Amino acid sequence: MDIDSLTPTQRSSLDQLQTLTNGGDQEVAIGVLSSVDWDVQRAAEVVFDGTSPARPEQSETPHVEEFDIDDSEQGLLSGRRSGREFRQVESNSVSSAVVRPIRVVFNILAIPLYPLFSLLRFIFRALRIPVPNFAPFTFSTLSYRHVGPTGGREAKDPKSVAERWVRALEEETGAVCISRSGRRRASSNNQGVTTGVAGPSSLNARGTTWDEAAVERDSKLLPDFFLGSYEEFARTCQKDLKIGCVVIVSEEHDDVAEFKRSTLTDPSLLRIIQENDILVLGGDIRDRDAWSASQKLQAMTYPFVAFIALQPRRAPASSAPPAPTMTILSRHQGPSIPSTSAPTAAQTLVTHLTDNLLPRVNPFLAKLRAQESERERERSLRAEQDRAFEESRRKDAERAEQRAREQSAAAEEQRRAVEAEARTAEERRKAAEAKRAWDAHRMAWRWWIRRGLVVREPRPGEAARGKTMRVGVRMPDGRRVVRFFGENDTLTALYAFVDSLFIPPEFVQDADPVTPPEGGWVGEDGLVGEMAKSGRSAEKWWGFKIVLAYPRREIGWEPKKRVGDVDVLKGGGQVVVELVADDDGVKAKGKSRAAADDADDDEYHTEESD
Repeated sequence: MDIDSLTPTQRSSLDQLQTLTNGGDQEVAIGVLSSVDWDVQRAAEVVFDGTSPARPEQSETPHVEEFDIDDSEQGLLSGRRSGREFRQVESNSVSSAVVRPIRVVFNILAIPLYPLFSLLRFIFRALRIPVPNFAPFTFSTLSYRHVGPTGGREAKDPKSVAERWVRALEEETGAVCISRSGRRRASSNNQGVTTGVAGPSSLNARGTTWDEAAVERDSKLLPDFFLGSYEEFARTCQKDLKIGCVVIVSEEHDDVAEFKRSTLTDPSLLRIIQENDILVLGGDIRDRDAWSASQKLQAMTYPFVAFIALQPRRAPASSAPPAPTMTILSRHQGPSIPSTSAPTAAQTLVTHLTDNLLPRVNPFLAKLRAQESERERERSLRAEQDRAFEESRRKDAERAEQRAREQSAAAEEQRRAVEAEARTAEERRKAAEAKRAWDAHRMAWRWWIRRGLVVREPRPGEAARGKTMRVGVRMPDGRRVVRFFGENDTLTALYAFVDSLFIPPEFVQDADPVTPPEGGWVGEDGLVGEMAKSGRSAEKWWGFKIVLAYPRREIGWEPKKRVGDVDVLKGGGQVVVELVADDDGVKAKGKSRAAADDADDDEYHTEESD
């Protein structure tokens, strides 16, 4: 296709593509553009990515973010037309064909000088002197890099690309981002030495006031750049209701170096950016995201500066006001010299911001912030009400659960009390039955003991039973009984006599059985066998103990032991019978003890009674 047959629109697209590719064959560029319906963005992707130039289907056409462009502010930039019109860059394929081979030759010849260049770069960086830029050969262009979004550059995520661009900008200008200047001073104060190595910018450290002292301490400062893609930057400006400043440069343009050193480090511009909390995004057109942003913002030459923010959408007066949309407030592109009138000069941008853009945009954003603050307050109020309602509901539920638990605990306690009372009654019944059974068993043995083990009193002159001893017995019920024993009589005879005193008088001795209950041995051996069979001690089995009245001495039962062998009974004595409670009847213990204490009124006070 002949270039003369192109329409003005096609010729403009061809010039844009050749500008992005730094020249090139016109016929090839025309062929690529014609294959993609003269879409510059898709043609650049074909050239830089090596993708197929085939026409994609309509449904797969990549979505390009669109803004409602308000060009009314362009007329407020300056009084001269040359400062605000969108000037296209003339393609110069001859210059590109000559400069690139020279750069390659220069790179080869400059290899021995690389150590010297590195030393000079370190010295300039340590002294905070901007790295010299002798166009077209600079320290930053000693290594040839192909122009384009991906050619010769490592593909990284937008944040990494932005960090790399910020570090390169700090190295080239000898300046440092505002947020990093404080950290670098702190590191210098703590360590005494600063490395001078540029690091990533951070929006988290952005301040709201301008620090004049920081300007005095740091000879040059840079704004804090947003680290991320252009889409994230636009969404952040929309969400936070802030003005956004997009800075796009191209190393192939000679005006970029001066723009970096003068405009981006200008204190007055930095102060306005910092005081108005303007977000700044920067990038090189050789990176994909910056190139995509330049297409969306319709950049024609570089350096390029655009301001974006939320603005009201135009709508008929009769209709409801639509939601605000992201709008390109103004574009500034071209050289930054002269400093008083150039499109991208710091003074021009400051004048445009203070006189035109901020007075027009800030009231609307303040209104949006007030509305957002009111909505946030209403949301907070609703959330607080919801929290109060939820807290009240939770407390009511807790009180209901507490009442239910208390009722359940009371019912459980009542049930346990009833069960305990029932168990106690059952235990008492069983204890009473066991006591009755044991009393009946002991009474049967008392009958047999009275017949088989109680010996008669010795007659006068009966020497076989030894010396006669008089023993006075006081029973628990107050009865006093005197009995004579021979000193050769066993202690079992004394205990058998006392035990027989517990038999009620209606049971006469003539009816006593001749053999022990349930069979068994007769005599004292049968008694010992019965005690062993019952599993009770002698004292528990007898149910009482015999104690000398004064001095108090207990006379324990021992089988086969003679009465005369008991020291306290030699010559006779007065003894007291004390009941012994049975451990098997715990409830009966207190009653028996009380009955014994009530009955034992013989004016003798013993340790047991105490």
